[in-house]
Amino acid sequence: MPEAPIRGDGFTIQQLFSQFQFRLDPYQREYSWGREDVKMLVDDLTGHFIEDWTPGHDRREVRHYRPYFLGPIVYYRDDELAALVDGQQRITTLHLLLLQLRRLAIEADRLEYQNDIAALEPLIAGTSYGERAYAIRSQDRTPVLEAIYEDKPFTLPADAGPSVQNLYERSQELHDLLPESVRDEALPLFIHWLLNRVCLVGINANDRRQGWEIFETMNDRGVQLGPADLLKSFLLRKASNRDNLPRLGQAWGRVLTRIDSRAPQAAARFLQALLIGRYAESEDEAADVAVSFHGWVQENHARRMSLVNAPDFARFIEHDLVRLAERYATLNAASTVLEPGLEPIFYNARNELDQMPFLMAVIDPDDSDAQFRDKSFLVAAYLDLVFIRMAVNNRITKLGALHGDRLPALLDLRATRDIDGLAKVLGRRIAQLDADFTGVKGYGLRADNRAQVRYLLARLTAFVEIESGRPNEMARYLDKDEPYEIEHIWANKFERHQPEVRTEASFRVNRNRVGALLLLRKSHNASYQDAPYEKKIEWYRSQNQLAASLHEVTHQRNKPFTDGVVKKHRLGQLFHPMPRFDLPAIETRQRLYERLCEIIWDPEKLGFVLPPGVGVVPDQAVESEPEIPFQRVPARVARRTRAHFGGVTVAKLVRAGTLGVGEELLLTYKRVTYTARINSVGHILLDGGEAFESPSPAGSTVTGKPTINGWSAWKVRRNGKLMPLFDIRADALRRGLLEGPE
Repeated sequence: MPEAPIRGDGFTIQQLFSQFQFRLDPYQREYSWGREDVKMLVDDLTGHFIEDWTPGHDRREVRHYRPYFLGPIVYYRDDELAALVDGQQRITTLHLLLLQLRRLAIEADRLEYQNDIAALEPLIAGTSYGERAYAIRSQDRTPVLEAIYEDKPFTLPADAGPSVQNLYERSQELHDLLPESVRDEALPLFIHWLLNRVCLVGINANDRRQGWEIFETMNDRGVQLGPADLLKSFLLRKASNRDNLPRLGQAWGRVLTRIDSRAPQAAARFLQALLIGRYAESEDEAADVAVSFHGWVQENHARRMSLVNAPDFARFIEHDLVRLAERYATLNAASTVLEPGLEPIFYNARNELDQMPFLMAVIDPDDSDAQFRDKSFLVAAYLDLVFIRMAVNNRITKLGALHGDRLPALLDLRATRDIDGLAKVLGRRIAQLDADFTGVKGYGLRADNRAQVRYLLARLTAFVEIESGRPNEMARYLDKDEPYEIEHIWANKFERHQPEVRTEASFRVNRNRVGALLLLRKSHNASYQDAPYEKKIEWYRSQNQLAASLHEVTHQRNKPFTDGVVKKHRLGQLFHPMPRFDLPAIETRQRLYERLCEIIWDPEKLGFVLPPGVGVVPDQAVESEPEIPFQRVPARVARRTRAHFGGVTVAKLVRAGTLGVGEELLLTYKRVTYTARINSVGHILLDGGEAFESPSPAGSTVTGKPTINGWSAWKVRRNGKLMPLFDIRADALRRGLLEGPE
């Protein structure tokens, strides 16, 4: 039998990048994927991997992990290169991911990672006439790729095209988009899973013209039914009784109209949020909904959704879906434009929190507009409060991350139908949080938390502005098109502060403390450059009130500020002029920011009802260390927690007895040795007072290095020798000391 003239072959990532060198035709559109597109791909890949990964697995076990299909690409052979017709966005992003994984493996500084690095390098680039030739040949892109490969600084040329600019921006975001477990203990396994278990289908066209024809056929011809279409078909079939089918079809049309079905994946996002928020009973079920929500409904409509007979299905379509789609549309709009009364929804969207399932869980189709808005505000404000508390306690290393299993919270929300009950349920959960704002005392800017610090400064700045009678500028503070930037009050001049801080490491840490930071418009921030504080403070006078408050004139002549902020909130001991900005001034501003956080995120002022005996944090909070998180989850919502929420932590090693409270940790970088200790709750406590659950951000803070594998870098003394935490953890896993209930 003759071979088909057009062939489609399956390739793993390893096969694809080892067998092909790609080029892009001039007609190809630019590399245009934004942060959200890259985030979706990374989340899909890492989420699928983490489903099978468990700490303690070795590389060979990856061959038994489930494969993942990334779809088709279209190409044709052109001499020794493959010209991409369709698939450039995915292939380019995968290439960036390979570069990032190589960099992480190098920085781990583990001898056993050498083979992993060797597996990546020939896929990233080959050689052509003695020079490095990257997998995607493009003269414009080569300088960017070279800088990424060599880990060197890169400045975009003024005439950089959209592809080059976008390529560089996405490369800078990849580190933060990868979960910490994948950046750390699971790194070598993820590398081999990506190379050998992720696959695509390559459709080999004979020439450019045929490639175009295939591309057009795949994208323009025929009706491709998506998951929402399949769910519609199932629901209408179950609900129809011949007479009501036109009416049901119109109801479904109203659902799509409300949620703007023209937006990519809009219907899928709405239905996933609704089903996870209102019906999923475990994280496994939530994962099934995310993968195939139409299939999940077909299997669980009676057991989970109480949809048994035709009237049940008809009511679900005409009543529940239609009304909830209207509410979802309102919430979706509030996530893009700051709306009075729904502000936390906007904030959570900027922090990339997946808030819609929580909102869908508590909203009832029959809620009045007032009930809907009040419920939405409380749920979104709760998520915002949890996020910022976790952030200032260094529990979050990337946007969108919240610790813990969401199912217990979803179950609580579903069981609560009235506003008073919701305020009490969420108030109880807030009282049980093991992170408060005492963490602000040691909080500062690192390479991996810039977005969180910017958000915190934006909220503090906006609060002081509003209380001073000025408009709420939060939307502008967080807008990427008119960016505000983090301003260091200390210029990057170690010699100016050497008598106080002695070492460059100490200077760097103190310069980055949040009390030594402001939020200013980018153009103003750039103009200050390395000016001394005596000049900066004069410029600050004309900026927002949080910056202007450093100058004595603001306190003398700005009555709206002194009355609306300083006197109203009794901040006189903390909110005062700073003629000199030295270490004591930083400490004062640090405590000021802590107190402002307590005021802004005061649970009772936000509308939550705390349990009896749980009071509001006093004006001068006493520093205390939060307890190690431990949440007993009902068996019906339990999941393989270790695999999903960060694997092994220092605190778990303390509980297992392999590390001790008070034990000294040492990290040497560029011939400078840094020390830290394990505090009473199993966190890494730096000399400056910052505490971290994870070794990596602790290492990044002391070294100033954007990425560092803290498990390899931090060491403890054992039998007169220094042993990396990596080996301590590996030994505990090998001996089974970390098994048992979480």
